[in-house]
Amino acid sequence: MGDTPTSYRRGVARCACANHPHGLQVEAGPMPTILVCDTSSELAEAVTGAAAGIDNTSVLHHEGLPDAVAQLTLGNAQVLLVGPSVPLDGAFEAARAVRDSGCAGNVLLMVTELGNALLRDAMRSGVSDVINTDATKEELETCLRDAIAISLRQPTVADADVGSKADVITVFSTKGGVGKTVVATNIAVALAKEGRSVALVDLDLQFGDVGIMLGLEPTQTIMGAVQSAERLDAAMLDGFLVDHSSGLRVLLAPVQPEDAEMVTASRIDRILRLLSTQYEFLVVDTPPTLDESVLTALDRSTRVIAITMMDIASIKNSRISLQKLKQLGYNGSLVEVMLNRADSKVYLRPESVEEAIGAPIKYRLPSDAQIPRAVNKGLPVVVESPRSQPARVLTATAKAIIAAREEAKTSVA
Repeated sequence: MGDTPTSYRRGVARCACANHPHGLQVEAGPMPTILVCDTSSELAEAVTGAAAGIDNTSVLHHEGLPDAVAQLTLGNAQVLLVGPSVPLDGAFEAARAVRDSGCAGNVLLMVTELGNALLRDAMRSGVSDVINTDATKEELETCLRDAIAISLRQPTVADADVGSKADVITVFSTKGGVGKTVVATNIAVALAKEGRSVALVDLDLQFGDVGIMLGLEPTQTIMGAVQSAERLDAAMLDGFLVDHSSGLRVLLAPVQPEDAEMVTASRIDRILRLLSTQYEFLVVDTPPTLDESVLTALDRSTRVIAITMMDIASIKNSRISLQKLKQLGYNGSLVEVMLNRADSKVYLRPESVEEAIGAPIKYRLPSDAQIPRAVNKGLPVVVESPRSQPARVLTATAKAIIAAREEAKTSVA
């Protein structure tokens, strides 16, 4: 095995298994077993050498993939490393079988050449890590150690809902162009300006604009967290967030739209759960749809701000989506309506909008040329024009969210 590890993160070749700076420690318990499935015994010998540094670990060579999968799902092994001689379709099918079985075992895939498409297919199939054949012995050991630790570990505080401390505010609309991202970014920055610890997540995974609105370069995105798979913990996740000058931390959407397919609902749930243990407020920007990613965010939310506007199409979409939210069990106290461009002269009154959508309007955001000007500068309007009417409304919204949190803490105490 050579000296140049290759895996994929943000288009940069590096070993995905080495992303954790210290590696996870294997818990005391049963003797870990690694199954190696490859037609050549050389890979099993290399794995045996790499696993020598992991206490009480055995390595078994299997040429038959079905038998190796059966042993893993039965709990007789913790890790299955599928070698490069196994056809990719068979490797992906094996990973899906392990994932669907619900067992704690992990499937690793070793390949001679790694590209974006292969990595996407591997992650969608349930492969925990993809390793290049050029990985060093030390890097392979780290991969194996992490995979074993994940299989044997017990749930931690960070994995449990009891560790959650954040108020999760999801900004929602099933219609595009209503100002969701403007509202989400400005509320998040306004919360940060109040001295609160805040993270903002861009879940518009194909065409997210949070980075543009805040003038941030996508040096890190949610893809790094997704590619870390089950090894992801709060400390590792923190490394994928980008800093904004306000003190806000931001998890940006993927750079390439096709990468959105890799961001599954289960991974979103884990990301939101981990972030909820680290911040007071978690703001989530969403795409104009009601898909699994949005429903996952809604399930984690303590507050949903539904955005509508003074036009018939927006009103129709808001009425239907609010009705759907009620059918799904998201009650009225969770969902608050913000009317964007509330002062538009379009032969409609806010009261008419309330009647049409069947819900009261809590926040009214006026039109102002300062908003598009701020957007074009990559600045939140609460920073660029803090005295403007939209900035005052958005800042007041953030303060109301803080006040509600403080009141809830007082009532609990």
